[in-house]
Amino acid sequence: MARDKNKIPAGKKESDYEAADFTEVLDERPARSGTWKIVLGVIAAILIIAYGSGVYYYSHHLQHNTYVNDRHLGEMTVEEAENTFTQDFASHKIAVTEKERTEVVDPQKVGAVIDVGTQIQDLKDSQNPWLWFTNLFGDESQTIRLDVTYDEEALKETVASMECFKKENVQPPVDAYIKTGDKEFEIVPEVLGNTVKKKALTKQIGEAFSTCSTKLNLEEADLYKLPKVYSTDEGINKAKETANKYTHGVITYDFSYTTETLDYDTLKDWIKITDDFKVSIKSDKVSDYVLGLCKKYNTMGSSRDFTTANGEEIHVYDGDYGWKIATEDEIEHLKKNLKKGKDVKREPEYEYRGMCRNSERDDIGNSYVEVSIPYQEVWLFVDGQCILDTSCVTGKPVDGRRTYTGVYSITYKARNATLVGENYSSPVSYWMPFDGNRGLHDASWRNSFGGSIYKSDGSHGCVNLPSYAAATLFKYVDEGFPVVIY
Repeated sequence: MARDKNKIPAGKKESDYEAADFTEVLDERPARSGTWKIVLGVIAAILIIAYGSGVYYYSHHLQHNTYVNDRHLGEMTVEEAENTFTQDFASHKIAVTEKERTEVVDPQKVGAVIDVGTQIQDLKDSQNPWLWFTNLFGDESQTIRLDVTYDEEALKETVASMECFKKENVQPPVDAYIKTGDKEFEIVPEVLGNTVKKKALTKQIGEAFSTCSTKLNLEEADLYKLPKVYSTDEGINKAKETANKYTHGVITYDFSYTTETLDYDTLKDWIKITDDFKVSIKSDKVSDYVLGLCKKYNTMGSSRDFTTANGEEIHVYDGDYGWKIATEDEIEHLKKNLKKGKDVKREPEYEYRGMCRNSERDDIGNSYVEVSIPYQEVWLFVDGQCILDTSCVTGKPVDGRRTYTGVYSITYKARNATLVGENYSSPVSYWMPFDGNRGLHDASWRNSFGGSIYKSDGSHGCVNLPSYAAATLFKYVDEGFPVVIY
């Protein structure tokens, strides 16, 4: 205690006061120590009483934060806890949450009876009442499966009568699929729908009875039937890419006087996509298309309009001259083009080719050999100009020797050949076959040509020419050169 030196009474020293103050402090210490002992004793007594009371209380009750099947059973006796499961049926109703609505299933309507057996008692026995305070915070939560019986047929009928199973409320799931769009193949997204798995739902409700669950979300429980194919699946996207590749290339056929074009509008119908998204080109579509080209553009053996050297308008047909598409080769070539998916302009694969294509019925052009059987005359036109006009002798008009009419092409040409046939062997200087073993050639053994000689002394089918005329023809014609015979 501080003292003001200016106020110390006369005859007293400051040290006298300091000694007195210290003595006062020593006199106060025993009194204060006793008070604290009393307080601590009271607290200890309270804690002991509280702890003992807890031990006693929780020897007969479930501990504070005890949860079973999401139900709080703390502070309940075993009997009270069992009654929450066996008697309070209103709390056992199950709310079934669907996409469009929530429906309630009442266990009482299906004759549900719950028996907890000894499970609650077993749980109580497992709790140590001497450690009751450890359960004041946190929780002891567990799920137990109760012994539940119910009328299975009644549950099936209850489930079947739910709104989610009424026909007007059901939208089945639809798989994503590929369709032909206006410009390319497109993926139509899946439809999830709302079709519920009836058997699985019935089983889940039975499980909910056993675990006292009061909520069942169909989506979370995976109880909706789902599509098998989604728009994000790798398989369907690869199939779409392949189909578009096969149909994005534009293939243009060049027929000189016209073209034929294959593009998406036609090709989209040629694509086959299987259920497991394998993409292929329909062979029958390719074959039909190529056969259509053959029918339209093959000219070999077809009828042609022809103006003779004498100005007559006639029709000539038959023969082996003209254009003929190699069907099988073209089918394979076209498939390869489609799979590459590139723009292509080309001619078809040909087995035989003509000299030109001026129109659908004109593939002879302005360069050709013209043979008139009635007039027994041969003309050679080159680029529209008559290079040669000569008399000839054609085949004797009897079976096996006649010269056949039609449009043919020079097969090849050869110098100094020997023609061998039945009862003859004739050497010639200029040999130009056009129909098997029939051809144009010189006939040095003849003294005259033209007139009606062919009727009585005609050839074996060839066209006999004077030597100079055969030499002139040989100079101008080559393999594929047309020969028109009428």
